[in-house]
Amino acid sequence: MQIKSRLLIVGAIISLIALSTLQGYLTFNTYDLRKHKFAVESRSKIGSIVNTPYVDSLSWDYRMDFVKKIPEYRNGKITKEQLVLELENAAKARNGKFLEYFKQGANHFDLEENIYFKKVASSIQLIYENGETDDIIIESDNNPSFLIGTDFPMEEGLIINAWNWSFDEEFINNNLEKEIVVIKYRATLYMKIDDWDRIIFKQLMLLFFIAFLLFVFVISLVTYSIRNLLKLKRISEIKTDFINNITHELKTPLATLSIAIKTLSSKYAKDNNDIAQVSIDTINRQNLRLQNLIDQVVDNSLGYNDIILNLEPINLSDFINEICDDFSLTLSNNIQFLRSIENTTTQVKVDKFYLSTAIINILNNAVKFEGTVLKVAYSIKKDIHIISISDNGIGISKKNKKLIFGKFFRVSEKDTHNYKGLGLGLYYCSEIIKAHKGTIEVESNENEGSTFYIKIPSNNDKKNLVG
Repeated sequence: MQIKSRLLIVGAIISLIALSTLQGYLTFNTYDLRKHKFAVESRSKIGSIVNTPYVDSLSWDYRMDFVKKIPEYRNGKITKEQLVLELENAAKARNGKFLEYFKQGANHFDLEENIYFKKVASSIQLIYENGETDDIIIESDNNPSFLIGTDFPMEEGLIINAWNWSFDEEFINNNLEKEIVVIKYRATLYMKIDDWDRIIFKQLMLLFFIAFLLFVFVISLVTYSIRNLLKLKRISEIKTDFINNITHELKTPLATLSIAIKTLSSKYAKDNNDIAQVSIDTINRQNLRLQNLIDQVVDNSLGYNDIILNLEPINLSDFINEICDDFSLTLSNNIQFLRSIENTTTQVKVDKFYLSTAIINILNNAVKFEGTVLKVAYSIKKDIHIISISDNGIGISKKNKKLIFGKFFRVSEKDTHNYKGLGLGLYYCSEIIKAHKGTIEVESNENEGSTFYIKIPSNNDKKNLVG
Protein backbone atom coordinates (compact mmCIF):
# COMPACT_ATOMS: atom_id res chain seq x y z
CA MET A 1 0.00 0.00 0.00
CA GLN A 2 2.81 2.36 0.94
CA ILE A 3 4.76 1.64 -2.26
CA LYS A 4 1.63 2.07 -4.39
CA SER A 5 0.86 5.39 -2.71
CA ARG A 6 4.38 6.64 -3.34
CA LEU A 7 4.22 5.53 -6.98
CA LEU A 8 0.88 7.29 -7.42
CA ILE A 9 2.21 10.50 -5.85
CA VAL A 10 5.42 10.40 -7.90
CA GLY A 11 3.39 9.66 -11.03
CA ALA A 12 1.02 12.55 -10.30
CA ILE A 13 3.91 14.96 -9.72
CA ILE A 14 5.71 13.83 -12.90
CA SER A 15 2.47 14.14 -14.87
CA LEU A 16 1.92 17.62 -13.43
CA ILE A 17 5.46 18.68 -14.38
CA ALA A 18 5.05 17.20 -17.88
CA LEU A 19 1.66 18.86 -18.33
CA SER A 20 2.99 22.20 -17.05
CA THR A 21 5.99 21.95 -19.38
CA LEU A 22 3.74 21.10 -22.33
CA GLN A 23 1.37 23.95 -21.49
CA GLY A 24 4.29 26.33 -21.15
CA TYR A 25 5.73 25.15 -24.48
CA LEU A 26 2.38 25.53 -26.25
CA THR A 27 1.82 28.95 -24.69
CA PHE A 28 5.28 30.08 -25.73
CA ASN A 29 4.70 28.76 -29.26
CA THR A 30 1.36 30.54 -29.41
CA TYR A 31 3.08 33.74 -28.28
CA ASP A 32 5.88 33.26 -30.82
CA LEU A 33 3.44 32.53 -33.67
CA ARG A 34 1.29 35.51 -32.72
CA LYS A 35 4.39 37.68 -32.64
CA HIS A 36 5.41 36.48 -36.09
CA LYS A 37 1.88 36.99 -37.41
CA PHE A 38 1.79 40.48 -35.93
CA ALA A 39 5.07 41.33 -37.64
CA VAL A 40 3.79 40.00 -40.99
CA GLU A 41 0.53 41.92 -40.64
CA SER A 42 2.42 45.10 -39.75
CA ARG A 43 4.73 44.69 -42.78
CA SER A 44 1.69 44.20 -45.00
CA LYS A 45 -0.03 47.33 -43.66
CA ILE A 46 3.13 49.41 -44.03
CA GLY A 47 3.52 48.09 -47.58
CA SER A 48 -0.03 49.17 -48.36
CA ILE A 49 0.80 52.66 -47.11
CA VAL A 50 4.17 53.26 -48.79
CA ASN A 51 3.65 51.41 -52.07
CA THR A 52 1.48 54.14 -53.53
CA PRO A 53 1.93 56.64 -56.37
CA TYR A 54 2.11 59.52 -53.88
CA VAL A 55 5.05 58.03 -51.96
CA ASP A 56 6.69 57.00 -55.26
CA SER A 57 6.48 60.60 -56.47
CA LEU A 58 8.11 61.89 -53.27
CA SER A 59 10.88 59.34 -53.65
CA TRP A 60 11.35 60.23 -57.32
CA ASP A 61 11.68 63.92 -56.48
CA TYR A 62 14.49 63.56 -53.93
CA ARG A 63 16.29 60.99 -56.12
CA MET A 64 16.21 63.37 -59.06
CA ASP A 65 17.56 66.19 -56.87
CA PHE A 66 20.40 63.82 -55.96
CA VAL A 67 21.02 62.81 -59.60
CA LYS A 68 21.34 66.46 -60.64
CA LYS A 69 24.22 66.88 -58.20
CA ILE A 70 26.23 63.99 -59.63
CA PRO A 71 27.85 66.10 -62.47
CA GLU A 72 29.15 68.54 -59.85
CA TYR A 73 30.62 65.62 -57.93
CA ARG A 74 32.19 64.13 -61.09
CA ASN A 75 33.70 67.50 -61.99
CA GLY A 76 35.13 67.86 -58.47
CA LYS A 77 32.98 70.76 -57.36
CA ILE A 78 31.58 68.87 -54.33
CA THR A 79 32.92 65.98 -52.27
CA LYS A 80 31.43 62.54 -51.82
CA GLU A 81 30.22 63.50 -48.33
CA GLN A 82 28.54 66.60 -49.73
CA LEU A 83 26.87 64.49 -52.43
CA VAL A 84 25.42 62.14 -49.79
CA LEU A 85 24.34 65.14 -47.73
CA GLU A 86 22.52 66.53 -50.78
CA LEU A 87 20.54 63.27 -51.00
CA GLU A 88 19.69 63.34 -47.28
CA ASN A 89 18.63 67.01 -47.42
CA ALA A 90 16.46 66.42 -50.50
CA ALA A 91 14.71 63.55 -48.70
CA LYS A 92 14.42 65.52 -45.47
CA ALA A 93 12.67 68.35 -47.31
CA ARG A 94 9.90 65.94 -48.28
CA ASN A 95 9.79 63.86 -45.06
CA GLY A 96 7.21 66.11 -43.36
CA LYS A 97 4.68 65.41 -46.12
CA PHE A 98 5.50 61.71 -45.98
CA LEU A 99 5.02 61.49 -42.20
CA GLU A 100 1.64 63.18 -42.45
CA TYR A 101 0.62 60.79 -45.23
CA PHE A 102 1.96 57.80 -43.25
CA LYS A 103 -0.07 58.79 -40.19
CA GLN A 104 -3.27 58.97 -42.23
CA GLY A 105 -2.51 55.56 -43.74
CA ALA A 106 -1.77 54.08 -40.29
CA ASN A 107 -5.16 55.27 -39.05
CA HIS A 108 -6.84 53.83 -42.11
CA PHE A 109 -5.19 50.39 -41.78
CA ASP A 110 -5.40 50.30 -37.93
CA LEU A 111 -1.65 50.20 -37.61
CA GLU A 112 -0.41 50.42 -34.02
CA GLU A 113 0.80 53.87 -33.00
CA ASN A 114 4.14 52.55 -31.73
CA ILE A 115 5.11 51.01 -35.09
CA TYR A 116 7.62 53.13 -36.98
CA PHE A 117 8.89 53.07 -40.56
CA LYS A 118 11.98 54.37 -42.28
CA LYS A 119 13.61 54.15 -45.69
CA VAL A 120 17.38 54.31 -46.09
CA ALA A 121 19.76 54.42 -49.03
CA SER A 122 21.82 51.32 -48.24
CA SER A 123 23.97 51.30 -51.40
CA ILE A 124 24.77 53.81 -54.21
CA GLN A 125 27.29 53.06 -56.94
CA LEU A 126 28.29 55.19 -59.96
CA ILE A 127 29.59 53.45 -63.07
CA TYR A 128 31.25 55.64 -65.71
CA GLU A 129 31.73 55.00 -69.44
CA ASN A 130 35.36 54.08 -69.02
CA GLY A 131 34.36 51.26 -66.64
CA GLU A 132 35.40 53.12 -63.55
CA THR A 133 33.16 52.50 -60.49
CA ASP A 134 32.67 54.82 -57.59
CA ASP A 135 30.94 53.59 -54.40
CA ILE A 136 29.11 56.51 -52.82
CA ILE A 137 27.46 54.36 -50.11
CA ILE A 138 28.73 50.83 -49.46
CA GLU A 139 26.13 48.38 -48.13
CA SER A 140 28.68 46.21 -46.32
CA ASP A 141 29.70 49.21 -44.16
CA ASN A 142 26.23 49.07 -42.58
CA ASN A 143 26.13 52.85 -42.56
CA PRO A 144 23.15 53.77 -44.73
CA SER A 145 21.76 57.26 -45.26
CA PHE A 146 18.39 57.97 -43.69
CA LEU A 147 15.83 59.18 -46.19
CA ILE A 148 12.21 59.33 -44.99
CA GLY A 149 10.14 58.06 -42.08
CA THR A 150 11.21 58.02 -38.42
CA ASP A 151 14.89 57.47 -37.77
CA PHE A 152 15.82 54.78 -35.22
CA PRO A 153 18.88 52.59 -34.56
CA MET A 154 19.42 49.94 -37.24
CA GLU A 155 19.68 47.09 -34.70
CA GLU A 156 16.15 47.86 -33.46
CA GLY A 157 14.60 47.59 -36.90
CA LEU A 158 13.14 44.73 -38.93
CA ILE A 159 13.66 44.67 -42.69
CA ILE A 160 10.44 44.98 -44.66
CA ASN A 161 12.02 44.70 -48.09
CA ALA A 162 14.72 46.17 -50.33
CA TRP A 163 14.66 47.19 -53.96
CA ASN A 164 17.11 48.34 -56.62
CA TRP A 165 16.83 51.29 -58.99
CA SER A 166 19.08 52.07 -61.93
CA PHE A 167 19.25 55.32 -63.90
CA ASP A 168 21.45 56.75 -66.67
CA GLU A 169 22.45 60.40 -66.45
CA GLU A 170 24.19 62.34 -69.23
CA PHE A 171 26.38 65.32 -68.33
CA ILE A 172 29.25 67.47 -69.63
CA ASN A 173 32.56 66.68 -67.97
CA ASN A 174 35.50 68.99 -67.39
CA ASN A 175 36.79 68.21 -70.90
CA LEU A 176 33.52 69.59 -72.29
CA GLU A 177 32.63 66.14 -73.49
CA LYS A 178 29.38 64.31 -73.06
CA GLU A 179 29.58 61.49 -70.55
CA ILE A 180 27.01 59.03 -69.29
CA VAL A 181 27.04 57.71 -65.75
CA VAL A 182 24.99 54.70 -64.62
CA ILE A 183 23.56 55.12 -61.12
CA LYS A 184 22.86 51.90 -59.21
CA TYR A 185 20.79 52.75 -56.19
CA ARG A 186 19.55 50.35 -53.49
CA ALA A 187 17.00 51.38 -50.86
CA THR A 188 15.95 49.31 -47.83
CA LEU A 189 12.74 49.66 -45.84
CA TYR A 190 12.70 49.01 -42.08
CA MET A 191 10.07 49.00 -39.39
CA LYS A 192 10.40 49.17 -35.64
CA ILE A 193 7.78 47.85 -33.24
CA ASP A 194 8.21 49.65 -29.96
CA ASP A 195 7.34 47.53 -26.89
CA TRP A 196 5.72 44.88 -29.00
CA ASP A 197 5.89 42.29 -26.19
CA ARG A 198 3.26 44.37 -24.40
CA ILE A 199 1.15 44.55 -27.56
CA ILE A 200 1.23 40.78 -28.07
CA PHE A 201 0.60 40.13 -24.38
CA LYS A 202 -2.41 42.46 -24.53
CA GLN A 203 -3.77 40.59 -27.54
CA LEU A 204 -3.25 37.20 -25.85
CA MET A 205 -4.28 38.31 -22.36
CA LEU A 206 -7.50 36.26 -22.40
CA LEU A 207 -5.62 33.17 -23.59
CA PHE A 208 -2.95 33.61 -20.91
CA PHE A 209 -5.61 34.14 -18.25
CA ILE A 210 -7.45 30.95 -19.25
CA ALA A 211 -4.15 29.04 -19.37
CA PHE A 212 -3.26 30.37 -15.91
CA LEU A 213 -6.65 29.35 -14.52
CA LEU A 214 -6.28 25.87 -16.01
CA PHE A 215 -2.77 25.62 -14.58
CA VAL A 216 -3.96 26.65 -11.11
CA PHE A 217 -6.92 24.27 -11.42
CA VAL A 218 -4.69 21.33 -12.36
CA ILE A 219 -2.23 22.09 -9.54
CA SER A 220 -5.10 22.42 -7.07
CA LEU A 221 -6.68 19.20 -8.33
CA VAL A 222 -3.42 17.25 -8.09
CA THR A 223 -2.64 18.74 -4.65
CA TYR A 224 -6.14 17.96 -3.43
CA SER A 225 -5.92 14.41 -4.80
CA ILE A 226 -2.53 13.82 -3.18
CA ARG A 227 -3.74 15.21 0.14
CA ASN A 228 -6.85 13.01 -0.03
CA LEU A 229 -4.71 10.01 -0.93
CA LEU A 230 -2.42 10.66 2.03
CA LYS A 231 -5.42 11.24 4.27
CA LEU A 232 -7.08 8.01 3.15
CA LYS A 233 -3.78 6.20 3.57
CA ARG A 234 -3.46 7.61 7.08
CA ILE A 235 -7.06 6.68 7.93
CA SER A 236 -6.46 3.17 6.58
CA GLU A 237 -3.33 2.82 8.69
CA ILE A 238 -5.12 4.16 11.79
CA LYS A 239 -8.07 1.83 11.17
CA THR A 240 -5.79 -1.18 10.74
CA ASP A 241 -3.77 -0.20 13.79
CA PHE A 242 -6.92 0.29 15.86
CA ILE A 243 -8.32 -3.08 14.82
CA ASN A 244 -5.02 -4.79 15.65
CA ASN A 245 -4.81 -2.95 18.96
CA ILE A 246 -8.39 -3.60 20.09
CA THR A 247 -8.04 -7.22 18.97
CA HIS A 248 -4.95 -7.55 21.13
CA GLU A 249 -6.74 -5.90 24.07
CA LEU A 250 -9.71 -8.29 23.71
CA LYS A 251 -7.64 -11.44 23.36
CA THR A 252 -6.34 -11.31 26.94
CA PRO A 253 -9.73 -11.25 28.76
CA LEU A 254 -11.19 -13.71 26.26
CA ALA A 255 -8.32 -16.14 26.80
CA THR A 256 -8.70 -15.77 30.58
CA LEU A 257 -12.47 -16.32 30.29
CA SER A 258 -11.88 -19.45 28.24
CA ILE A 259 -9.53 -20.86 30.89
CA ALA A 260 -11.91 -19.92 33.71
CA ILE A 261 -14.87 -21.57 31.96
CA LYS A 262 -12.87 -24.74 31.35
CA THR A 263 -11.83 -24.78 35.01
CA LEU A 264 -15.40 -24.13 36.14
CA SER A 265 -16.73 -26.95 33.98
CA SER A 266 -14.08 -29.43 35.08
CA LYS A 267 -14.75 -32.18 37.65
CA TYR A 268 -12.39 -30.48 40.13
CA ALA A 269 -14.57 -27.38 40.33
CA LYS A 270 -17.67 -29.51 40.92
CA ASP A 271 -16.08 -31.05 44.01
CA ASN A 272 -14.32 -27.87 45.20
CA ASN A 273 -16.34 -24.74 45.92
CA ASP A 274 -13.19 -22.61 46.33
CA ILE A 275 -11.99 -23.40 42.80
CA ALA A 276 -15.47 -22.71 41.45
CA GLN A 277 -15.67 -19.38 43.27
CA VAL A 278 -12.22 -18.31 42.01
CA SER A 279 -13.29 -19.15 38.45
CA ILE A 280 -16.56 -17.22 38.84
CA ASP A 281 -14.68 -14.21 40.25
CA THR A 282 -12.27 -14.38 37.30
CA ILE A 283 -15.15 -14.50 34.84
CA ASN A 284 -16.78 -11.50 36.50
CA ARG A 285 -13.54 -9.48 36.43
CA GLN A 286 -12.84 -10.28 32.78
CA ASN A 287 -16.45 -9.60 31.85
CA LEU A 288 -16.17 -6.21 33.56
CA ARG A 289 -12.89 -5.58 31.72
CA LEU A 290 -14.52 -6.37 28.38
CA GLN A 291 -17.43 -4.07 29.22
CA ASN A 292 -15.01 -1.27 30.14
CA LEU A 293 -13.14 -1.68 26.84
CA ILE A 294 -16.38 -1.47 24.88
CA ASP A 295 -17.56 1.56 26.89
CA GLN A 296 -14.22 3.25 26.33
CA VAL A 297 -14.49 2.86 22.55
CA VAL A 298 -18.13 3.98 22.48
CA ASP A 299 -17.85 6.92 24.91
CA ASN A 300 -14.49 8.22 23.77
CA SER A 301 -15.59 8.20 20.14
CA LEU A 302 -18.28 10.81 20.77
CA GLY A 303 -17.93 14.12 18.97
CA TYR A 304 -18.44 17.38 20.88
CA ASN A 305 -21.87 17.82 19.29
CA ASP A 306 -22.91 14.46 20.78
CA ILE A 307 -21.74 15.27 24.29
CA ILE A 308 -24.59 16.49 26.50
CA LEU A 309 -23.20 18.62 29.30
CA ASN A 310 -24.75 18.94 32.73
CA LEU A 311 -23.50 22.44 33.46
CA GLU A 312 -23.26 23.77 36.96
CA PRO A 313 -21.41 26.80 38.36
CA ILE A 314 -18.30 25.75 40.27
CA ASN A 315 -15.11 27.25 41.61
CA LEU A 316 -12.36 25.78 39.44
CA SER A 317 -9.68 26.41 42.07
CA ASP A 318 -11.36 24.04 44.52
CA PHE A 319 -12.40 21.62 41.79
CA ILE A 320 -8.89 21.25 40.33
CA ASN A 321 -7.40 20.84 43.81
CA GLU A 322 -9.84 17.99 44.47
CA ILE A 323 -8.84 16.28 41.21
CA CYS A 324 -5.16 16.68 42.05
CA ASP A 325 -5.70 15.30 45.56
CA ASP A 326 -7.36 12.17 44.20
CA PHE A 327 -4.86 11.70 41.38
CA SER A 328 -1.82 12.08 43.65
CA LEU A 329 -2.95 8.98 45.57
CA THR A 330 -2.39 6.86 42.44
CA LEU A 331 1.16 8.08 41.79
CA SER A 332 4.31 6.17 42.68
CA ASN A 333 6.89 7.69 44.98
CA ASN A 334 9.30 8.52 42.14
CA ILE A 335 6.88 11.01 40.54
CA GLN A 336 6.90 14.62 41.71
CA PHE A 337 3.50 16.32 41.54
CA LEU A 338 3.46 20.13 41.67
CA ARG A 339 0.61 22.63 41.72
CA SER A 340 0.27 26.34 41.01
CA ILE A 341 -3.45 26.96 41.39
CA GLU A 342 -4.69 30.52 41.72
CA ASN A 343 -7.16 30.97 44.56
CA THR A 344 -10.25 32.71 43.27
CA THR A 345 -13.92 33.05 44.08
CA THR A 346 -14.89 33.28 40.41
CA GLN A 347 -17.22 30.57 39.19
CA VAL A 348 -17.70 29.11 35.73
CA LYS A 349 -20.30 26.69 34.41
CA VAL A 350 -18.79 23.30 33.54
CA ASP A 351 -19.70 19.64 33.57
CA LYS A 352 -17.70 18.26 36.50
CA PHE A 353 -17.66 14.69 35.23
CA TYR A 354 -16.50 15.48 31.69
CA LEU A 355 -13.97 18.16 32.68
CA SER A 356 -12.42 15.92 35.34
CA THR A 357 -12.24 13.14 32.75
CA ALA A 358 -10.31 15.42 30.38
CA ILE A 359 -7.86 16.56 33.06
CA ILE A 360 -7.24 13.03 34.35
CA ASN A 361 -6.74 11.71 30.80
CA ILE A 362 -3.98 14.28 30.24
CA LEU A 363 -2.39 13.50 33.62
CA ASN A 364 -2.47 9.76 32.87
CA ASN A 365 -0.81 10.43 29.52
CA ALA A 366 1.91 12.43 31.25
CA VAL A 367 2.70 9.46 33.49
CA LYS A 368 2.41 6.96 30.64
CA PHE A 369 4.85 8.89 28.50
CA GLU A 370 7.60 8.81 31.11
CA GLY A 371 6.85 12.04 32.97
CA THR A 372 8.46 12.10 36.42
CA VAL A 373 7.66 15.74 37.22
CA LEU A 374 4.05 16.83 36.75
CA LYS A 375 2.68 20.30 37.30
CA VAL A 376 -0.90 21.56 37.23
CA ALA A 377 -1.49 25.32 37.07
CA TYR A 378 -4.67 27.39 36.96
CA SER A 379 -5.25 31.11 36.36
CA ILE A 380 -7.79 33.53 34.91
CA LYS A 381 -6.83 36.01 32.20
CA LYS A 382 -9.36 38.28 30.48
CA ASP A 383 -12.35 36.09 31.44
CA ILE A 384 -10.56 32.99 30.15
CA HIS A 385 -9.98 30.15 32.63
CA ILE A 386 -6.62 28.57 31.79
CA ILE A 387 -5.65 25.12 33.08
CA SER A 388 -2.13 24.02 32.18
CA ILE A 389 -0.74 20.52 32.68
CA SER A 390 3.01 20.09 32.22
CA ASP A 391 5.35 17.13 32.32
CA ASN A 392 9.01 16.34 31.61
CA GLY A 393 8.29 13.22 29.57
CA ILE A 394 9.33 12.19 26.07
CA GLY A 395 7.62 15.15 24.44
CA ILE A 396 5.91 15.31 21.09
CA SER A 397 7.55 15.71 17.68
CA LYS A 398 6.64 18.65 15.48
CA LYS A 399 4.81 16.49 12.94
CA ASN A 400 2.78 14.72 15.66
CA LYS A 401 1.63 17.91 17.39
CA LYS A 402 -0.88 18.46 14.60
CA LEU A 403 -2.18 14.89 14.86
CA ILE A 404 -2.41 14.06 18.58
CA PHE A 405 -6.00 15.31 18.91
CA GLY A 406 -7.15 13.12 16.02
CA LYS A 407 -9.28 10.04 16.57
CA PHE A 408 -7.30 6.78 17.03
CA PHE A 409 -3.93 8.55 16.75
CA ARG A 410 -1.16 7.00 18.83
CA VAL A 411 2.46 8.07 19.19
CA SER A 412 4.65 5.71 17.20
CA GLU A 413 8.22 5.24 16.18
CA LYS A 414 8.55 4.10 12.59
CA ASP A 415 6.19 1.09 12.31
CA THR A 416 5.99 0.17 16.00
CA HIS A 417 3.86 1.49 18.86
CA ASN A 418 5.74 1.53 22.15
CA TYR A 419 2.85 2.77 24.29
CA LYS A 420 -0.46 1.04 24.85
CA GLY A 421 -3.81 2.66 24.25
CA LEU A 422 -6.59 3.00 21.72
CA GLY A 423 -5.65 6.50 20.57
CA LEU A 424 -8.90 8.02 21.83
CA GLY A 425 -7.83 9.82 25.03
CA LEU A 426 -6.67 13.18 23.66
CA TYR A 427 -9.39 13.13 20.99
CA TYR A 428 -11.97 12.74 23.75
CA CYS A 429 -10.34 15.54 25.78
CA SER A 430 -10.44 17.84 22.75
CA GLU A 431 -14.13 17.10 22.13
CA ILE A 432 -14.98 17.70 25.82
CA ILE A 433 -13.25 21.10 25.77
CA LYS A 434 -14.93 22.01 22.47
CA ALA A 435 -18.29 21.15 24.05
CA HIS A 436 -17.45 23.71 26.76
CA LYS A 437 -16.77 26.28 23.98
CA GLY A 438 -13.10 26.18 24.91
CA THR A 439 -9.84 25.27 23.23
CA ILE A 440 -7.00 22.90 23.98
CA GLU A 441 -3.44 23.53 22.80
CA VAL A 442 -0.09 21.89 23.31
CA GLU A 443 3.49 23.14 23.48
CA SER A 444 6.10 20.43 23.21
CA ASN A 445 9.46 19.36 21.83
CA GLU A 446 10.91 15.90 21.63
CA ASN A 447 12.66 14.84 24.85
CA GLU A 448 11.71 18.14 26.51
CA GLY A 449 8.28 17.33 27.91
CA SER A 450 4.87 18.78 27.05
CA THR A 451 2.46 21.42 28.31
CA PHE A 452 -1.27 21.21 27.55
CA TYR A 453 -3.39 24.37 27.87
CA ILE A 454 -7.12 24.06 28.46
CA LYS A 455 -8.87 27.41 27.96
CA ILE A 456 -12.55 27.81 28.89
CA PRO A 457 -14.36 31.15 28.50
CA SER A 458 -16.46 32.45 31.38
CA ASN A 459 -19.53 32.87 29.12
CA ASN A 460 -19.56 29.31 27.80
CA ASP A 461 -23.20 28.53 28.65
CA LYS A 462 -24.68 28.91 25.15
CA LYS A 463 -28.03 27.65 23.97
CA ASN A 464 -26.65 24.46 22.50
CA LEU A 465 -25.24 23.42 25.88
CA VAL A 466 -27.74 21.44 27.88
CA GLY A 467 -27.68 22.09 31.64
